[in-house]
Formats: sequence, structure tokens, C-alpha cells
Amino acid sequence: MKNKIKLSLHRCVCVISGCCLALPPAGALCAGASAGPASWSAGLLAASAVLLLLPVADEGVALSFRFALLELAVCLAGILAGFPTRAWLAGALAVQAAFLGMRSVLRYSRLAPLFRQFAVWHGVENHARYSYSLGLYLLVAAFPGAGAPAWAGWLQLPPAAALFCLLLLRESSGRTFFISKSKELEIKGLLKGNLRPVPPQTGQKDVDVTKMSHLYERVLDVMEKKRPYLDPDFNLMDLAGAVFTNKTYLSRTINILSGRNFSQFVNYYRVQYALELMQKDGNLKVINLAMMCGFHSTVSFNMAFKLNMGETPTGYMERLRDEKPLR
Repeated sequence: MKNKIKLSLHRCVCVISGCCLALPPAGALCAGASAGPASWSAGLLAASAVLLLLPVADEGVALSFRFALLELAVCLAGILAGFPTRAWLAGALAVQAAFLGMRSVLRYSRLAPLFRQFAVWHGVENHARYSYSLGLYLLVAAFPGAGAPAWAGWLQLPPAAALFCLLLLRESSGRTFFISKSKELEIKGLLKGNLRPVPPQTGQKDVDVTKMSHLYERVLDVMEKKRPYLDPDFNLMDLAGAVFTNKTYLSRTINILSGRNFSQFVNYYRVQYALELMQKDGNLKVINLAMMCGFHSTVSFNMAFKLNMGETPTGYMERLRDEKPLR
């Protein structure tokens, strides 16, 4: 028997974006007019406003869904009421601006996530979202009025279509397109296991740095593919044997390239595995999660989780349940 397709809130926001795209042309046809370039431009800009509501980084999607519904309502009401296109588009932008403001308040109300290892990537995503929002505002400000010549609508259509396609590609690919692909991969690579460049004050020779980097790549490969950290008794000697080195050199490599000691490094992976389990089943008990992820006790699990995620496992699961997908 085939599994039922889950209509997640994330997909719902994308569907709402498609509805906003179709509304202006449909409204023009219902009014007995042709769906000209201005109608399609308006739809593309409204759809782009909704795509910019999609969550980035560690944000939840529930807030995005509520604001997407509000965007749809504003667009639909403006068209049905016969308001000028620029008027209801301005209303849609006001909703989007309110969303960005609320996201900023929520982000900076919790300081812990701002200092986690993923804060750099989250910052890139946020800057990209604000930059694309600025582009959207400029396009709406330049939208031709009712008495504008026909060529003005055609002039507006290409940049509106380009912005919408860019945001659609951004949503499907996971890229920001704010910086180069190589730079994005470099940032993500540095965050993988919290790998970071060797600090200048260590005084390591280039050849030693190269050896450490190769060793660290083997360590990451073992941790990600074999998941030895699920064994509560997994220790530094076990990992040293798996990557064919001595524990002293391995410990030094992990300290320099990850910024953590061995225990913190292993607990990082255990917490990431816990996140995977929570996504699959948000009703797991904390004690069961701790045992499944290789922790000796719920106390050590809670401490490691809060250190890495800035909140307790219970608080994280409550957030997941609040954003439970629709079926």
C-alpha cells in the first residue's frame, strides 16, 4: 500500500505563491480584459513576496505559513475590490515587511543561536533574504500606473520574472545566490564537524597542517558513515584505531581543526543524530533519545543538546510538534 503524500506547511507556502501568481491574470480575465504583461508582472511580484516568507536557517515554517495566508488574503481582497494594482501590491509588501520584522525580533530575542557554529551561514541566508526583499520593493515602486503606456508593462515583466525564478531556484536548490557557489561550499565545508582553518597562533608548519587536514577528513568520513558515536563506550582510542593514528596526535588534530575537545566533538555528532530522530518521531521520550544517541544519561544529553542547539531537547520537540505537517 502506497504511503499518503504529506502536504507540509513548507509546500503549502509554495502552493500559495503559485496562487498569488495566478490571481492578477485571472482577475483581469474575469473583468473582461486581457491578461497583459502588467498583470503577469503583478502576479510574479506577489508570488515573489510569498517565496521570501519561506524560512531560512533554523527558523520554523509555521509563522511563514500564517503570513503567506495573509499575503494571499490581501492580494485576493485587493483584486476583488478593484483596487489599483500598485495599491494591493503595497499591501502585500507591508505584510512581508511585518514578517521580516517579526523574524528579526524572534532571532535576536535568543542570544545563544547567534553564537553557534552555524551563525555564519545563517547570516548569509538572512542577508540574501533582505537583499532580495529590497529588490522586490524597488520593482513594486517602479510598477507602471493605470495610465502608463503598454511598453512600460513589457519593461517590468523581465526583471519581475527574473526575481521570481531566482527565488524559486533558491528554494529548490538550497543555495542563496548571494555569494558564489564556491564560497557557499567553503562555508558549509568549514561548518561540517565545525572544521575551521588552523589559527595563526598555533605555529603549525604547512606540512603538519596538510597532514592534519587529511587525517581530519578521514575522521569525518568514519563519524558520518559508520556512526561509532552511537556506542556509549566509544572513546578516543577507538577512533584512533579506526583512522590508523595515535590518540595523542588525533586529539591534537581534533582540538585544532574543530575547536572542540574529543568529548565535545563526539557529542556534536550525537546531538545531530538526535535531531534526525526527532524529525522522524517528535514523540520520543528524552531518556530513549539519550540512549539511542550514545549518551550515558539524560543529564549529559540535555547539557550537550543545549550547548549545541541553545535550547533543551524538550523545548525543541515542542517546537516540532507545533509545526506538525498537515496530512
